[in-house]
Amino acid sequence: MAPQLAKDRGFTALELLVVVAIGAVLVAMAVPSFSELRRSASISSSANQLLWALHYARSQAILRNVPAVVCLSANGATCVTSAGTAAAGWLVFLEQQRSIPVQFNTTDELLRAIQLPPQVAVQGTRAAVTFWPTARAGTTSTFKLCDARGDPRGKAVVVSQTGRPRVADGDAPC
Repeated sequence: MAPQLAKDRGFTALELLVVVAIGAVLVAMAVPSFSELRRSASISSSANQLLWALHYARSQAILRNVPAVVCLSANGATCVTSAGTAAAGWLVFLEQQRSIPVQFNTTDELLRAIQLPPQVAVQGTRAAVTFWPTARAGTTSTFKLCDARGDPRGKAVVVSQTGRPRVADGDAPC
């Protein structure tokens, strides 16, 4: 007598529907956490880019013996002129022709132009920071990077009088 083989079975439509429904509920619960993670990563990445730009400007001022400027920019071509104005990025350039307020001129050498992601904005207590060839900053500033959708938590990048930039601990209020 031969043993009876088990009949191969697939999933029923009802079982498949239950699994899909459970998966949809789990995905719906994960979406808010994922969007918060993306927002936080975008702000942190932007703060690190600004920190890099400040270090870069400081080193270029020392290496080339010319003042270097990091200024906030709304359009990627000119500097904003007033503190507290929200910007979409910043310019790093060697300031050959000094102007007050600091402005990128045709005689200045553009080193970098950085655009922020669409949902991130930056504003500073000053619109520009100038680094002198003596390894000091000519101005101090605090830059706040915030989510443009209104999240009250952001990151702050602080430039001290000695020219040392750093990311502030904790969240900055936006």
